[in-house]
Amino acid sequence: MERLNRGKSRDTLVNKTLRLAALYERKSNNSMKNPIHVRIERLRPFVEELLSAGGFAAEEAKAMAHTLVLSETMGHTSHGMFRVERSIYFLRKGGVVSNAKLEVVQETSSSITADAHCGVAPIVIPALLERMTAKLQTQAVVCAALANCGHIGRLGEWVDHAAHAGFAALLVATFNGPILYVAPPGGKQAVTGTNPLAFAFPLTENRIFSVDMSTCAIAFGKIGVAHQAKTQVPPGCLQDPEGHPTTDPAVIFSEPHGAILPMGGDQGYKGFALSMFIDLLVAGLSGGHAPPPTKDAKLNNSLTLTLWNPKFFAGLAHMQSEAEKYIDFVRACPLTDPQKPIRLPGDRSDARMRECAEQGVPLNEDVVQNLLRLARELNVMPPQELQAV
Repeated sequence: MERLNRGKSRDTLVNKTLRLAALYERKSNNSMKNPIHVRIERLRPFVEELLSAGGFAAEEAKAMAHTLVLSETMGHTSHGMFRVERSIYFLRKGGVVSNAKLEVVQETSSSITADAHCGVAPIVIPALLERMTAKLQTQAVVCAALANCGHIGRLGEWVDHAAHAGFAALLVATFNGPILYVAPPGGKQAVTGTNPLAFAFPLTENRIFSVDMSTCAIAFGKIGVAHQAKTQVPPGCLQDPEGHPTTDPAVIFSEPHGAILPMGGDQGYKGFALSMFIDLLVAGLSGGHAPPPTKDAKLNNSLTLTLWNPKFFAGLAHMQSEAEKYIDFVRACPLTDPQKPIRLPGDRSDARMRECAEQGVPLNEDVVQNLLRLARELNVMPPQELQAV
């Protein structure tokens, strides 16, 4: 499980909420035997009302509902409906601050350094993107560094916004030091977080090519599923507390903790180098913190976001044509298995979104019961599909 540095109290806000996250991951990633489908146009206002009743300002609740439902429809359930309760929990405990405004600490014609003051990402990051895209009317490249952002959620959403506007985008983020998750090659203990990155490029017809990934060998949710099912994870993903390779997911949930390995071949050196680059770049530019945790390091996200305007380079049309040509070339690659076509980033999410638009968003029993319990607590009327549950 994600955790603080060893020796920290396990009764902190961090560990309590991360235990909730682990429980949700194990439950929500189980196969849905009889999911309840809720129409998107009903689910989104329901989530908005829950967040509003939970203490968020109206604008925040609306923006967060859009983000959470979008993640759920794309299949990123760990960033979907579970975040409704978790967001309210963090708000009540002070981990997220309502009505916090983006403060620009320093600014040039092509850069922004800002502080989110623990504000919610679906408000703060669009405000940052707006300032950045205004600069891109006269600048080829604009970079922003942001500290103290409330949970950033799915990184891909923010680079997707930029790509739809005609820009190339790269976003990297950290947990600002407190959460240690991944061990270095040759090391016994976790020394950094998952350190995700996302990038996106504009294609034709308002389509985009988008990638969102962590820099470790296996997603935490998959470890939770294997632990729940008492099965093993693939080799090369985990190590025990002594640094020995293991396929037993229990090492992440027991004391002393094991660790997740970095991604990549060559014993993970390349993956961990990328993770270190993200820690150093984000901490160095944003004013946030790299591991080890410091006393004043807050549990939130720090990030850097870079946008490129193709018109100041070879042109948007060239970028799009080269991307389309390349994608077509990759999809035409001869298949090792005729029943398994080439799958590129975004294919699975696109298919899931089409299904959700036609059939509604599938929610498993655990998620539904959690939402209904929260609705009763906050005196919010559930959508029609959930009223008979």
